[in-house]
Amino acid sequence: MFKKFIKYFNIAEWTLWILSITVISVGFAVSSERSVLSYLSSLAGVTCVIVNAKGNVAGQAVSIIFALLYAIYAYQQHYYGEMLIYICLMLPIHIISIITWLRNKYNGNAHEVKINSLRPLEYVLTGFGAVAVTVAFYFLLGALKTDNLIVSTVSLTTSITAAYLMLRRCEFFSLFFIANDIVLIVLWSMKISTAGVQVLPSVIAFTMFLANDAYCFISWQKIKRRQRAHKPNEQNAKP
Repeated sequence: MFKKFIKYFNIAEWTLWILSITVISVGFAVSSERSVLSYLSSLAGVTCVIVNAKGNVAGQAVSIIFALLYAIYAYQQHYYGEMLIYICLMLPIHIISIITWLRNKYNGNAHEVKINSLRPLEYVLTGFGAVAVTVAFYFLLGALKTDNLIVSTVSLTTSITAAYLMLRRCEFFSLFFIANDIVLIVLWSMKISTAGVQVLPSVIAFTMFLANDAYCFISWQKIKRRQRAHKPNEQNAKP
């Protein structure tokens, strides 16, 4: 069983995960003001991304742990936008994604989801929906006196788009998570001046998330090409 688990991930995936864990751990160790919550959420975050890169539904389960830990930490740092994103949007979407991914297994394989191709109209509607939710949340976050309001709002836009595309099993979800990683690197870097270096692990973590999400996109592209080349026995995917 252990040998099978080791072989499930390739050398590049093991290298990327170990490197991410090492960099985050070193950042936590050298920080004079440590936040265990930030550290644990970072570990869960890079782990869920690398598992999601395999199209494995287990990644969604780890994502739930990350969402909970990260939301609590964001609340502590007065980033109410991030808290609301992960509690009100990301957490439910990860739960629903578990259901939809299990209902759309590739050729009956519980360890790989069947990647979906969306119609152009759905992309357009996704864009309009993201804008509408962003505008509504902008005023809500402003009323809550969220720190760095504009950047927090942009984070919402990229997060909700990525989350919806992930739910719909579309490979482009990783591109929006990449954009979100860049936004969050900026967001948490802005917090250093007030919260101190305790947020440094978060900055480092999202830098590693960026590398992992880039790999995730490449991985899903390869999986999609393989799935299209070898048509599964199950043709009727469920929404």
